[in-house]
Amino acid sequence: MNTQMVALLGLVNEKNEVLISLRKNRANLNGYWEYPGGKVERGETIDQAIVREMKEELDLDVSSDCVAPLTFTVDHEENSQTILLLHVCRKWKGSPESTLGQRIEWVRPINLFQYNMPKPNSFLNSMLRDWVTSP
Repeated sequence: MNTQMVALLGLVNEKNEVLISLRKNRANLNGYWEYPGGKVERGETIDQAIVREMKEELDLDVSSDCVAPLTFTVDHEENSQTILLLHVCRKWKGSPESTLGQRIEWVRPINLFQYNMPKPNSFLNSMLRDWVTSP
C-alpha cells in the first residue's frame, strides 16, 4: 500500500479565525476549500514541509517553533492512504496572499461546515473548532 503524508496548517488569527483557500485549476479536489499545506517531500521533516508550503502558497514566514501538532486523520483509497497531519500556528511574519491565485478566507472554525471541504477534513474541522476558543 502506498502511503503519503500531507502537512496542513491551521493559521489562527487574533479573532480566532482560521485561514482556508479555494482550490482552482487543479485536477484533484478542484473547487474544494482546504487548509494551506501540502505533501511532505522525501527527505523533508513535517516542520520543514509546513515552513516551505506556507512560503510557497501564501508568501508567509512561519517558524517551526511557533507550529504545534493538533490532530490527524487518514484518508483510505483502494491501494493507498493519505495521512493528513493538522498543525496550528498563531504567529507568522507577513500578510497571507495566495501565490497560486486561489481565493482565501478567514473563517470562524464553527462555520467551517458551511464550506465544501474534502470529506476527511470533517474530523480535522471538529478538532480545530474545539481547540479554538470562539469569542
